[in-house]
Amino acid sequence: MQEQIYRLLASNRTEEIGYDVWREYVLPPFFGKLAIGDTKKPRVIIGGRGCGKTMLLRYLSHESTFSPSRPSIPPEALSHIGLYWRSDTQFASLMQHRGVADDTWNSAFGHLAALVLGIELLRSLDSIARSACGLLSERDIASLNFERLKPFSNDIPVVAHQLKDYLDDRLAAFETWASNVRSVAPPLFLPGHEFLKRLITLIKNQLPQLAPAVFFVYIDEFENLAEYQQRIVNTWLKHSEPPLVFNLAMKRNGFRTRATSGSESLSDTHDYREFDLEEFDLDREFPVFAAEIFLLRLKLGSVEIPAIDADKLRDGARLASRREANYVREVHAAVRSIFPGVTQREMAEEVFTDATLKRRLVDKVVKALEKRGEQSQSLERFVLDSQPEASVVVPALLYRETLAVQGIADEMARLREGRDNKFTGATDWIHNNFVGCYLQLYDGLGRPCPFYSGFETYCYLARGNLRHFLELCHKALARGDRGVSDAADPISVAMQAEAARQVSADLLPEVRSFGAQGNNLHTFVLRLGSLLSLSQQSPAQSEPERTHFSVLGGDSELDDSEKQFFLEAVKWSVLFEEKGTKKKDVAGAEGIEYILNPIYAPYFHISYRKKRKYDLLPAEIRTIISGDYPSVAKLLKEFQRRLSVDLAEAPLPLFAHLTQEAEE
Repeated sequence: MQEQIYRLLASNRTEEIGYDVWREYVLPPFFGKLAIGDTKKPRVIIGGRGCGKTMLLRYLSHESTFSPSRPSIPPEALSHIGLYWRSDTQFASLMQHRGVADDTWNSAFGHLAALVLGIELLRSLDSIARSACGLLSERDIASLNFERLKPFSNDIPVVAHQLKDYLDDRLAAFETWASNVRSVAPPLFLPGHEFLKRLITLIKNQLPQLAPAVFFVYIDEFENLAEYQQRIVNTWLKHSEPPLVFNLAMKRNGFRTRATSGSESLSDTHDYREFDLEEFDLDREFPVFAAEIFLLRLKLGSVEIPAIDADKLRDGARLASRREANYVREVHAAVRSIFPGVTQREMAEEVFTDATLKRRLVDKVVKALEKRGEQSQSLERFVLDSQPEASVVVPALLYRETLAVQGIADEMARLREGRDNKFTGATDWIHNNFVGCYLQLYDGLGRPCPFYSGFETYCYLARGNLRHFLELCHKALARGDRGVSDAADPISVAMQAEAARQVSADLLPEVRSFGAQGNNLHTFVLRLGSLLSLSQQSPAQSEPERTHFSVLGGDSELDDSEKQFFLEAVKWSVLFEEKGTKKKDVAGAEGIEYILNPIYAPYFHISYRKKRKYDLLPAEIRTIISGDYPSVAKLLKEFQRRLSVDLAEAPLPLFAHLTQEAEE
């Protein structure tokens, strides 16, 4: 049973679950907006890796809609029969050029669609017949006659199961031809859209119970299609109407073209509805949704989770009840009991109970006083057991030349006496500086930092990415020998923090696989992370928790290749793009801000919160994107000088990053 629990948690990709996701699926908060069954307009579903696109599409496919696991299926399910098609990156790339005329490839792609979707359409009939729907039997399917498909090819069988085998064999022959286009004659191509429409018409004419049937094709990873292939699919989408409607799912910036095979282009709202799966509220909706998915996985592994009702999570009519305050509290309490976090006060108190951390804090205060020529000052004026949070931020304050040492001591005395002070008053030194100062105490220590523990923290690190959230949970659970009886017991803060560091380190090399720019994106993350790490090391912490940046002057200062690079970084969720909320000068006025994916924060030992940003010059960001090793080293050393960081005193992963990059 223990193995079953871990298998459920380890399956953080939809492909590992299968095509029937009915048991594992949790309706997302935005599900009602998709208006399934209420509209026949095509949908374009947008979202980054791990946000749940594939899981949603497979939930909408016939395997899940007519799953054998569903005890009952309403008749209206026939109004939405999903056909899932995931484009193959390698095969899509293979089907172009290579000495073959463009019009041949156009016909070949239509033929591929006819075969793949024709098979899927016939399989959907089997799913309906084997389900609890009760409107279609295997005998009904066997009664179908496809004689009127013979105009497409005289050798097409007229019996349903033979037709499916025939299309499958034709698909194998087609793949063989596509791999050997110079030595094998092309097959007879079926016209994709027309073939599918006639196939559907023949089925509906012979089976009256399927009269309301509408087939929704869901093409996953649309961004992997070649431009001419997207143009063909765009045409099908633009002219979609019942009983055959085409829909797309893609990463952000996934359209290579919005052109069609005709003179018109796709138009949002007019031709389709766009749904962004990452637009839901990250502070309120995502934590509940992520908790429900995690807790359901445990429940499916026979762990008792009273707060979770699996039927409720699958019922669209009960979406509103999952937003009720009592329910949200119950779900949060259930998952927090497994992943308890630590408060800022508790983190500060740990500094005073841990000999190593206390010594580090004292050393920082002593060195800061020495630098200010105030070594005669009594240490007890700045490091107080009764005021651990304030004590943690004192070193940064002492390094700020604009603050008088005596003034800081006086403010600490006021805090101790319960009077108005700048540590907790309007200036709020503790709130503004604690996290940056606390992280510094763990720099180079080689132990997990509690800052990266807790359910809420895992939600921040995942930033809407369900795959990353489940991986964090799985790694944390896997660090203990847990069975069904103790699967819901609390996981220590240290284990959670170490799991976060491990997941962050494991996911960073994965960036190399992110499309054609994968290697460049990986190098960029190392460079940007190094820069943010440098800021974290600034002894004065004048700008603590810098985790994002903007380009001074905006995109107008970037060339086309650099703009394309940012599009790729956003597409693969290496960076998140947001409108600027603050401006410091005219040049950087309210442009675009780019946030490094928080999942990499534990690796670079930086904050995962969006607090303060760098305003980078175009030349600086250009160096980070495409500069050579000496240029990047020079840039980082310049930032080291500006930030007064002594790397000999606090060595960062920075030099390891640069050495790794140089070797590559």
